[in-house]
Amino acid sequence: MNMEHKNFQSLCTTSHDSSEGLFCHYQFENGSSQFVFLDVKNENGAILDHSLSFFTENFVQTLASCNGLILLSGYSGDQSCYYVINPLTKHSIMIPEACIQGHVVRVGLAFDGYKFEVVLVEAGSSNSKSNGLELHIFSSDNEKWRQHHPINLTIPSLPEFEFQELGTPPLYSNGAIHWEIGGYLLVYRVQDSHCELYELPNYFDDWSWQSTMTYRRGLSESGGSVYYCYTDFDGFHVWGLLKEHDDHLGFFCPSYDSKKFRWRLVNSVMHEVFISKHQHFYGTFCDWEPYKITPIAYSEQAQTIYLQLPGTVVSYNFDTGNLRSICTYSYPGINFNCCSFLSLTTSGLHNVQREKELHSDGDTELIYP
Repeated sequence: MNMEHKNFQSLCTTSHDSSEGLFCHYQFENGSSQFVFLDVKNENGAILDHSLSFFTENFVQTLASCNGLILLSGYSGDQSCYYVINPLTKHSIMIPEACIQGHVVRVGLAFDGYKFEVVLVEAGSSNSKSNGLELHIFSSDNEKWRQHHPINLTIPSLPEFEFQELGTPPLYSNGAIHWEIGGYLLVYRVQDSHCELYELPNYFDDWSWQSTMTYRRGLSESGGSVYYCYTDFDGFHVWGLLKEHDDHLGFFCPSYDSKKFRWRLVNSVMHEVFISKHQHFYGTFCDWEPYKITPIAYSEQAQTIYLQLPGTVVSYNFDTGNLRSICTYSYPGINFNCCSFLSLTTSGLHNVQREKELHSDGDTELIYP
């Protein structure tokens, strides 16, 4: 697939049909990439959908997904740039360059089915009126950039360098983009350009050290709610973001500050318990290390979390304790970061040819490098 200019309207073409699943980006050693879509709604197994797959010869990185669109970063000549891609139509748009003086610390994508916005979070801008924080928003409506200065918002101190492959992909949910940033959740409401900042469940004072840690985190939406999943030395955990009408929960806990901490613990599994039940699995797939777990997505209805391990993706059911293999992939040496996964909802899937079912009782090689 060549990155080329297309009409914004054709890029946003959708229909009423939709499919939810995992979007895989496999990066080869020569810099090219392959993208495939896994429909995981089927209880009998995931389905590999080749109609949504594509290949790029250019070096690109996946930054975000939103309602069927994918945001990539790459290069046009020797200049870095952003691309928005519709995997259904294979149309792509190169976003015009924004005028930025500081450092872009977060990137997000919002798409409501009719128009999309690309949002850059800039830190360290001398022009910013809000503690060095400034938002740059590109809208497909007018194909122009605009600036937004959040007010009454103190952005936490950020490390000088962050490993992008260890970062947390942004999430668009309930009309807002959510980012993990400096131990907090930064929420940008698209319609009224309002920003909020909430402390994360795993926040600690010296969060700048977190950028050097290899424990993984993930944001996910399920049932209209936002979930924050993360691993640490003890296990892996799922927290749900409280909504405004959930503030009454503070009545039972006098020390609860709903304006600062808006989370409830949903599920938590200790590594020792997890390993003891699935020794046979880890002997087959990988040597166990807590930092090798990457949370991808969480389903509230199914009580299931999707996890990436070196060479495989699995689903774990919190109610039954069952562990199921979704797919496997090859990776060179110890570079299991060459394959990344995002939760993705795609629209407009008419007459989709689903090439292969990935059943829980069998292992299927997803991509051959």
